Amino acid sequence: MNRKRNLMILILLTGAMGATLYCRPGVHTSPEILALKGRSLDGQDLELKTVASNGLVLNFYSPTCIPCIEELPALHQVYARARELGIDMYLAVAPDLESNGVDPLKASSRPGFDEMYPLLRDRLNQDRKQYKIQIPMLVLRPPFSIKEEGPVTGTPETVFLMTRPLRLYYNLIGPIALGQTNEQVNRSSRFQFALEILGHLASAAGKSEPKNEYY
Repeated sequence: MNRKRNLMILILLTGAMGATLYCRPGVHTSPEILALKGRSLDGQDLELKTVASNGLVLNFYSPTCIPCIEELPALHQVYARARELGIDMYLAVAPDLESNGVDPLKASSRPGFDEMYPLLRDRLNQDRKQYKIQIPMLVLRPPFSIKEEGPVTGTPETVFLMTRPLRLYYNLIGPIALGQTNEQVNRSSRFQFALEILGHLASAAGKSEPKNEYY
């Protein structure tokens, strides 16, 4: 009996340790986050530090990332909740052709942002139509890149930001949820945790949180 009990404790501890590998809390200012700029698929330039909403969510997406596509049903629910709370949300894409499924031979050997942008825009519009993506998409400007030592280490990764001033609140590494139906998504503890973070952002901005129908 004791052996079984000890095994259960070990499993729970292992799960808890594993969970910490996917979450990076902490309210702080990141120079790289503060400097982020991008352009939406309709050609609007955006400097993230000027965003005046109740918070900002960036989900780092790539057309070549299967988990990014599989988490879209969960992301659409997060997006709907964010809009209720006055929080802006974007699918953010690194300024890199090959990692986003664009043939680099379509551009010069060292393309600048203005050369990469239309190629990435056209590729992302394919995903918007194919997967019925409702979330606005943002192509980030260099020198941003996804790298192990950077503020964003891979895709998918969701970064929750406080605004006025802009600062990092939480990184959620990996898919928020992989369920394909609303019921499957709502059962995910990671999804519920993401909703809690949205509530914290809204509270920090001084907005009272409306009743959460997802709980």
